[in-house]
Amino acid sequence: MAEKQPNHEGGCRCGAVRYQMSGPHTYSGICHCDDCRRATGGAFVPWFGSDPANFSITKGKISEYESSLGIYRGFCGTCGSPLTFRGEGWNDVAITVASLDDPNAITPESNVYLKERLHWVKFNEDMRNYDGFPE
Repeated sequence: MAEKQPNHEGGCRCGAVRYQMSGPHTYSGICHCDDCRRATGGAFVPWFGSDPANFSITKGKISEYESSLGIYRGFCGTCGSPLTFRGEGWNDVAITVASLDDPNAITPESNVYLKERLHWVKFNEDMRNYDGFPE
């Protein structure tokens, strides 16, 4: 018997956009970079990755903003909730953990861009921790 693959659903604050992700996530981590902070208004952003073939929009449409050349941040065009992050040539799409119906379903495994973290943010030193983006 085949093992059942995880299935995660989520969406924006107002409900205009809904998504589904099936299969295992490709990574999970917390980004402390300045760009993520400014894009979300948060001190850091927990993300998880999905193979694009396993990610689908089930309601509405994700609006996108090209935040830098070839990098796209997805959000709800109605309420502004941050939802996705992708880049040209990337193998996966990043999804905000907080937009999951059950944000406890995926636990971040690393911290990235710690060199840009706010000095008052404490982090789990037992996780994999990187000053920038891991190779």
